[in-house]
Amino acid sequence: MLPMPLDPTGLPGLTVTTAEPVPGMFVLTAVGEIDAATVDRFRAELLDVCALGDRLVVDLSRVEFLSCAGLRALEDARSGAPGLCVVATHHIVLRALEMTGVGAWLSVRSSVGDACRDAVSI
Repeated sequence: MLPMPLDPTGLPGLTVTTAEPVPGMFVLTAVGEIDAATVDRFRAELLDVCALGDRLVVDLSRVEFLSCAGLRALEDARSGAPGLCVVATHHIVLRALEMTGVGAWLSVRSSVGDACRDAVSI
């Protein structure tokens, strides 16, 4: 497992990158923790990508913690990107999606490839 990114204070942080593997479809990859300290950045990046197109894959496979605020950011993004698919593999992230019901209305996949195929078909 890769080390978690640290913020300037040495605490666990968040790295967010965006790619466009095919025209009009975007993959936003988050690495680290999405919590009160990092959710504003996550939300801003997510909403910026939603403004570019409605087919979006949010790769959370390297996220080790997802707070309620992070779940709310996903809910907000879905209204701007109806083709939103989420990649989740960590138990804690899958559990948060399941227990809050957010996973019931999101397309949740275990790989970026599967999520991209879902996003293309929308």
